[in-house]
Amino acid sequence: MACGTDFDHKRFLLLAVAVALVSAAAGFSLWMLNQARPAPSYASLLVLPEPRVLGEFRLADQRGEDFSLEDLRGRWSLLFFGFTHCPDICPSTLYDLQQVSQSLEADGPAANPWQVVFVSVDPERDTPERLNDYVTWFDPDFVGVTGDPEQLAPLAMRIGVAFRIEEHEPGAANYAVDHSASVFLTDPQGRLHGVFPAPHDAAAMSRDLAAFVN
Repeated sequence: MACGTDFDHKRFLLLAVAVALVSAAAGFSLWMLNQARPAPSYASLLVLPEPRVLGEFRLADQRGEDFSLEDLRGRWSLLFFGFTHCPDICPSTLYDLQQVSQSLEADGPAANPWQVVFVSVDPERDTPERLNDYVTWFDPDFVGVTGDPEQLAPLAMRIGVAFRIEEHEPGAANYAVDHSASVFLTDPQGRLHGVFPAPHDAAAMSRDLAAFVN
């Protein structure tokens, strides 16, 4: 029994280190994102001077199926990083994205397909089943994905997302997770193209997205 407990403790420490590395490495990317400037015709969208190549990554969606860079290609995507136990930022942001989705649908078919992807940085609690219940409550078409910290690292570092999971015992039900509140826009080539920083205005996001994508 002691050996099993020791193994769990070591595994938790390794995951904690991995999360710390992701957060540290994301610092430089966050600085790079700060170089983005609002284009004159957009109220809330910051457009990168040059689209950023994200590179390969591999996560799992709410159905337990692989989700990779290939799933970002061929459409515009809005990515938001958070966790399902989040008390405020995540539900409010996903509600805003729900409003954006409804607005774009009301305007008719977009010239280019698009999707909303919720990336959980809390894989310990966010199982595929929980992710599915969470994202589909906001919109049945929303995609929920997650992975171990080592799997999340490539995508988080290239986009510039920093997150920190509060130290806790393995299997604990309650602990805090700090994360970015921005929404990230990727293009049909799977490149980071722009950022919607918080606080969000769903109406402004809808107008900017419709103008930029179409």
